[in-house]
Amino acid sequence: DVREEIGLIPWYFDLPGPGYEQAWQQLLDPQGFNAPMGIMTAERRHPRFRSHGVGTCEWDGAVWPYATSQTLVGLANVLRDYQQQYVNKGDYFDALVTYARSHCYRGKPYIGEYLDEQNGAWLTPDSDRSRYYNHSTFCDLVISGLVGLVPREDNTVVVDPLIPADAWDWFCLDNVPYHGRTLAILWDRTGRKYGKGIGLRIFADGVEIAQSDELTRVSGVLP
Repeated sequence: DVREEIGLIPWYFDLPGPGYEQAWQQLLDPQGFNAPMGIMTAERRHPRFRSHGVGTCEWDGAVWPYATSQTLVGLANVLRDYQQQYVNKGDYFDALVTYARSHCYRGKPYIGEYLDEQNGAWLTPDSDRSRYYNHSTFCDLVISGLVGLVPREDNTVVVDPLIPADAWDWFCLDNVPYHGRTLAILWDRTGRKYGKGIGLRIFADGVEIAQSDELTRVSGVLP
């Protein structure tokens, strides 16, 4: 009788047909899965939320990086592949920034098994069970989600950023191996940061293959 974050995983594989997207409202609801320090594994409104203690895999609400990664891939697919009105690019961006903020323990980079949803404190951080629990696919969330390099089998390169248009003036993802080539993806609102021109530009082995003045979906063909 409880909603769980795992219920969003089908969108990781684009499995649901249209008509179920309202489930993603729970991602933004503080009584659902939305917490100051991440996406909770169970809805807060349930009377037994965070009631089981921690340390033995009771997934009753704490933030689990593994599930966060699955949910954010599903969210990216919903934003790109479904017609819906419940979530937007800003929601993905905010969730990923919050997730990035959690990657710290005692002033050093760290990823553990699970963390407190309110204050970000890692739960059992020094145990062998939790330490270096790096199966969160965080890099994929940045490369294919945030920056938007959508993998394909053919020689078409699709970049569909999930960064809100007003969030950043510039970014660059460089030296990405892809189908035997090396890609660079850069956004420069004014053209003055990188000196390559205004807008979003995609390069393969140094050759520009796609461009847009706006931060939007573009595609090009490998040379």
